[in-house]
Amino acid sequence: MRIDAHTHGDIEKLKGSPADYVAQCRKQGIERAVLIADPEPCRKAYEAMPDFIIPVPWVDIDAVSVKEIGECFDWGAKGIKFIDPQFSYGDPRYDPIYRTIAEHGKVCMFHTGYLARGLDEFGVPKKPRPTDISLMRPAAVDCMARRFPKLKILMAHFGNPWWEEAWKITWSNPMVHAELSGGTAYQRSLLMWREIFAPNGNLDTQTLNKVLFASDIVIFEHPGEEGFQPYFEFYDKLLDAVKAPEELRERVNRGTAMELFELD
Repeated sequence: MRIDAHTHGDIEKLKGSPADYVAQCRKQGIERAVLIADPEPCRKAYEAMPDFIIPVPWVDIDAVSVKEIGECFDWGAKGIKFIDPQFSYGDPRYDPIYRTIAEHGKVCMFHTGYLARGLDEFGVPKKPRPTDISLMRPAAVDCMARRFPKLKILMAHFGNPWWEEAWKITWSNPMVHAELSGGTAYQRSLLMWREIFAPNGNLDTQTLNKVLFASDIVIFEHPGEEGFQPYFEFYDKLLDAVKAPEELRERVNRGTAMELFELD
């Protein structure tokens, strides 16, 4: 079984009962899923499927208040997701937000790297200026992680296309985790991934211990194998390529997510 650390979706589009949906996902091999959505839809999905949904609402980092973030944690949010900032993630103006998340012991999840065009239709907040992906580099996460060394951090998409930079930041910061969902990570050569996670055949357990399985698919509408399967295959091939032992595979597939989000 696996825990998917990155999904999106609107439970209002679910056909059938929540119980049937969860059973269908678990039949496909998904034990639980991190849902990234606006706070209210995220809360509703969590209330309908509390033993399946791991709620991580996304908010506009340039508009949200620390009070609003605290309110998310009051109803059960396990973390907060940020994307498309007006300033670098490492800019000190965001420190009150990061401090609030750290004080609650929750996960700070960042979109890192390239941001696809037209994502406003999926609820990504519109900004008054064009997206600048350089503000979302893994290096920006490193900058703020140095100021908040106890903050639990999850880098989505492994910094695509700054793969090497993402590896270095994950390897160097004890509290920085990463996942390889969506985008083009699963289309990259396994030779590249083997050299990142097992350079010259030497398995980098320090980094892989902090990598989580994730897909970035839209759930509720597409719960079946056709959505998850490409990511099952990618992660399995990657772990095969680096010759990861069974206990490390278990951590990538579910164990690290259990620890990071403090799940029972």
